[in-house]
Amino acid sequence: DARSRPASMVKTYVQTVCLREGTEDEYRAYHADCWPAVVKSLAEVGIRELDIYLTPGAGDALSRLVMVMKTTDAFDPAVDFPRHASSSPVVAEWEARMKAFQTPAPEAKQDAWWSPMEQVFDLSAQLASAGARAGYKVPEG
Repeated sequence: DARSRPASMVKTYVQTVCLREGTEDEYRAYHADCWPAVVKSLAEVGIRELDIYLTPGAGDALSRLVMVMKTTDAFDPAVDFPRHASSSPVVAEWEARMKAFQTPAPEAKQDAWWSPMEQVFDLSAQLASAGARAGYKVPEG
């Protein structure tokens, strides 16, 4: 889900996907030296900041990626991700290679690849209203 911040006209998206077993090192290598056409295309469709975090899998669990994006207010994932992916043959090749490393998270919707994450805490909002509330189940005393 996106959260609009009126003051800066920026949306934030946080999504997750899993990595196929044994692909972590190559995935890291690709992202350590991302193809210039890819990063330029991401910026052209309205993505201003994009970070991807990885946590290694353990036991039967696959490694998990979490992507945090800040976009222009006009950014629409349903329109702009496909626009990015088809912006050039080089970008299309990158997207195909990255998809080969990934597999949808178990909680992803049927036709989704990356699964959107819900924001459950916002420090700025909590600080702004801290003087006007008691807090959830604050102990007595």
